Amino acid sequence: IVPYPPGGGNDIGARALAPLLERELGMSVVVQNRPGAGSQIGMAQVARARPDGLTIAYGLWPQTTTLYLDPGRQAGFTRESFTPLALHVTDPGAIVVRTDSPIRSLAEMIAAAKARPDDFRMSDNGILGHEHLASIRLQRLAGVSFNQVHFNGAGPALTALLGGQTEAAIFAVGTASAQMRQGAMRAIAVLSPQESPFLPGVPTARSQGYDIVAGSTRAFVGPAGMPPDVQARLAGALERAIRTPEHEERMRQLNIPITFQGPDGFATYWPQEEREL
Repeated sequence: IVPYPPGGGNDIGARALAPLLERELGMSVVVQNRPGAGSQIGMAQVARARPDGLTIAYGLWPQTTTLYLDPGRQAGFTRESFTPLALHVTDPGAIVVRTDSPIRSLAEMIAAAKARPDDFRMSDNGILGHEHLASIRLQRLAGVSFNQVHFNGAGPALTALLGGQTEAAIFAVGTASAQMRQGAMRAIAVLSPQESPFLPGVPTARSQGYDIVAGSTRAFVGPAGMPPDVQARLAGALERAIRTPEHEERMRQLNIPITFQGPDGFATYWPQEEREL
């Protein structure tokens, strides 16, 4: 289950890995998009599934965590609702505009937003995702107020930016790379501690005076209660598939950095993220 529409980073990563996972498991692997409510619908579906190993999610963090930490969302699941399987990638965020935009730096974007309070249209991939949280932090640091436009995944948000419905957006680097290679949009800041090797010459937000580090972590989980042998089989197959040379090369082509962790590492990472949020 990919809890987002087609075209975003989760969908791309899942479909890149699916045939390799199929080979490792010796059974069919079908990617199904179940978008809605900022991934809540798809993640809830997996939380309710039988823990037999036949239904797993390729989710996004911190989005999954913010869903159940927000009492108003009534997510229907918590961290304990899932069995950790593998952390796949951590993809830093980037602030992007269309190539025909006059904005070429964070300073210019902030100046444009200050000139039009509550009117400058900034899009994100869903409420309380890493993009939205980074935008909130930027507004607080810069003392501005965007007209924040929420979408149900990166695919619709990309379409809106390219169509001129929004003026800037925050995407994961891997999500935005294809459009940047095609010359449709450009990055004005990367939200990583250092410059991204996939965006040479693009300065960090920190270097432009805004201490913002954000990105999307994508990982695999199953329902809680999965038998240890089933968890081990799935986790082992995921690790072997992720570590194949062809998958590593495909991720390089997509500008998505692999940051693999197995079930134990992922199980340590997740509560740490909870505390930081």
